Amino acid sequence: MLAIRQGLALGPGATPPRGGFLLGCPAERYAALIGAGGVLAVEQGGALAGFAVTLAAPVLRASELWARRELIRWRPGYGEPPADEDIAYFDQLALAPWASRLLAPTLALAAATALAKGGHRHLYATTLSRPIVNNASLVLLAAGGARHVAEVTEHYDGVGEVVSALHHLLLPDALRRTLATAAGARCAAAGLRLAA
Repeated sequence: MLAIRQGLALGPGATPPRGGFLLGCPAERYAALIGAGGVLAVEQGGALAGFAVTLAAPVLRASELWARRELIRWRPGYGEPPADEDIAYFDQLALAPWASRLLAPTLALAAATALAKGGHRHLYATTLSRPIVNNASLVLLAAGGARHVAEVTEHYDGVGEVVSALHHLLLPDALRRTLATAAGARCAAAGLRLAA
């Protein structure tokens, strides 16, 4: 995971790697997320080809990320979901440069399906919008009907100030919409094979 992350790292003035990039994550955090069951990994040719990182409601609400939610600038008509509903956060989706690009939607769908089966109704994700745009994730979010609901400004060591768009998906609707497409059905079938 660390090798994949390093290959997708974004530094000051760097050109984003083809297909997207990641903004920092220390090894200790990956270890904690693996321990909490928030990592879904896929192999290709006997090597780790990619991973998805999600934060289920209990992990999200106990996280540093949740403690910083006052930084969120909600767009008109949007705000935090009801406190009694389980929400999740899609933190990272990463593939090794040599991995099949088809693994990205398969991993995303498998991770979202697992969260829905765990009772989560709301799924949030952020995509970098300044200083550069992370287009790789926008296609996947659009396929699920995600709405751009807020912005967040943060500072990352080695990168500086960044502005991210916060996206919201209603999981039952997003999964229904995605699985109704031929591509979504193929990803779901591939995800079942991955889980086997």
